[in-house]
Amino acid sequence: MSWEFSLASHIWIFSVGRGNAAFVRTGLNQGFILDMGCGGIQDFDPADFIKRNLALKLDKFQNRYIAQAVLSHPHKDHIAQCGELRSGILEPKLLTCPHDKDSNEKLNWSRIKNPEGSSDLEATYRSLYSSRQLPLQTIRFDAKKTIPNLEYGIFYLRPPVADKLHTDDNAYGNACSIVFYFRHGSQSILFPGDMTPEGMRLLLAGGPQVEKRYTVFNSQSVREHPDWYEKTSDQPSLGALLRTHGLSVLVAPHHGLESCYSEELYKSIRGGKPQITVISERRHKHENDGCLHKVYQSTNGTSGLRIECDGQVEFRNSISTIHGHHILISLEGSGLPKVFANKDPKELLKRINAQGRGAVA
Repeated sequence: MSWEFSLASHIWIFSVGRGNAAFVRTGLNQGFILDMGCGGIQDFDPADFIKRNLALKLDKFQNRYIAQAVLSHPHKDHIAQCGELRSGILEPKLLTCPHDKDSNEKLNWSRIKNPEGSSDLEATYRSLYSSRQLPLQTIRFDAKKTIPNLEYGIFYLRPPVADKLHTDDNAYGNACSIVFYFRHGSQSILFPGDMTPEGMRLLLAGGPQVEKRYTVFNSQSVREHPDWYEKTSDQPSLGALLRTHGLSVLVAPHHGLESCYSEELYKSIRGGKPQITVISERRHKHENDGCLHKVYQSTNGTSGLRIECDGQVEFRNSISTIHGHHILISLEGSGLPKVFANKDPKELLKRINAQGRGAVA
């Protein structure tokens, strides 16, 4: 049975060099694009893979195949293919990204430091939101389908807050990252973008400097919290969610580099660590790449899981894209996540097609 009828949620993390490109397909068969990086890799095109193999099998959300695209922040390694979101089947119903359309959330473009020659890409990014309407939001649940304990949220610091937090321009850009949290039953995943430790401390606390949007795919929750999807109110803080539910999968912030390791993040997770860490790394190391933080790959930093890599089952504390492995994570709502890695993403499609679990009621 094909994966689009599965009740499980599937998270794809693509191997695109030192860049981020991920895709979330919920158990309700909705599609989310998380960043559109592509770090000069010639043998794989994440946008093309989503178009050919995933998007057309999704349920439409308000006439769009992609319910929401979240571009965490406008550094090149996260937006290299953002032009693919302008039209066609990858154009999302909701586009969520740091922007300069509103004075309260105005991104300081003079502090965004991309490689030389990125001006056209930055112009493309800015064109994506030029005709979009504020505010940033999550999906407004329409109650047509539901799965118990399916929810997600975005958390971010307004760029003027990040501007005061960091004098270093690269740190400023990283602290503008929109953080994406997704939970399916007892299983969850966190995409922190390139959030800095200083910014993460504020996000976890959930004070007045933090913006929150949240959707619970449950009709009662919608009645009780009708504005959660569009403005900050009494949504749970990121820290409260991690303390309550723990964390199954952490996508290491800033590609696992030491510079963005957050001790406060680990202290906030129930049990003190996730079950596994995913690290999105450049395939070919450069002298100025920096070092990975050792916690992400150690027993101190994760509980560890049995994963399937190239058809072989192994116990791992972390899994990386460095050798060209694309990663697929299946969240079924209970038990342990199922994690698969393969250099051929079509082999991963075969793997989840073999796991079909029936249609949504």
